Amino acid sequence: MRWFLAVSFIAVSALGTARAQNLPEGEGRPIVQGGCAGCHGLDLITNKKASQADWTGIVERMRGYGATLNEAQTKTLIDYLVQNFGTGGAPPAGGAAPATSTDDEGKALVNGVCASCHAADLTTSKKADRTEWQGIVDRMKSYGASLDARQTTVLVDYLVKAHGAGGPAAAAQPAPAAAAAAAAPASAAAGKALLDGYCGGCHDLDLVSGRKGTQAEWQDIVDRMQGRGAGVPDKDVPALVDYLTKTYPAGK
Repeated sequence: MRWFLAVSFIAVSALGTARAQNLPEGEGRPIVQGGCAGCHGLDLITNKKASQADWTGIVERMRGYGATLNEAQTKTLIDYLVQNFGTGGAPPAGGAAPATSTDDEGKALVNGVCASCHAADLTTSKKADRTEWQGIVDRMKSYGASLDARQTTVLVDYLVKAHGAGGPAAAAQPAPAAAAAAAAPASAAAGKALLDGYCGGCHDLDLVSGRKGTQAEWQDIVDRMQGRGAGVPDKDVPALVDYLTKTYPAGK
């Protein structure tokens, strides 16, 4: 496991260095390299387009997570991000935001709030019903995602509509027959849901699917992730470990 973490760290560091070399020149470039790249890949920045208000919110949220930036550095960083990774549109007259549909607002929340901490494909590649999406969004809020009550509703509605399990109607209210069928392989389904929801909320799942382990090894990994704040309920840990052991067994 130590070898795996060391190799992962070296690979991520090398990738981050390569991407850092491609950052546009500017006063904020060293701040991005030092203050942002130390915690996550730079593609969370370079693949993103956001307004000044969105970038300001993201930077302030990162400061809340522990990014060490003084006021002058914060302003320089925001100016740099807006100049190089802004939406390119002029701010609306009078500072009023243009009217958008709730779908547009929901998509913007995914690209702004969700993608500020992890790759957006962790969200867009997932299918879940309303209960699952609500639980995921609530958990992300407990991790620090800044969403008020209205934004939470808009985001959950958008996720159910765009990425619901079996389509909008089924996602909104699963049919009893479908629910009964889904409950048949309960242990496997429960384990996969735990993996997607708790593990996939913080990192790419190829960190899981790319390895094999014994039950003891998977238990150790899950326990360690719990110590880092994974938040899997104690009663669900055995189901997750069992699913990982059966799906990604050692020696196969």
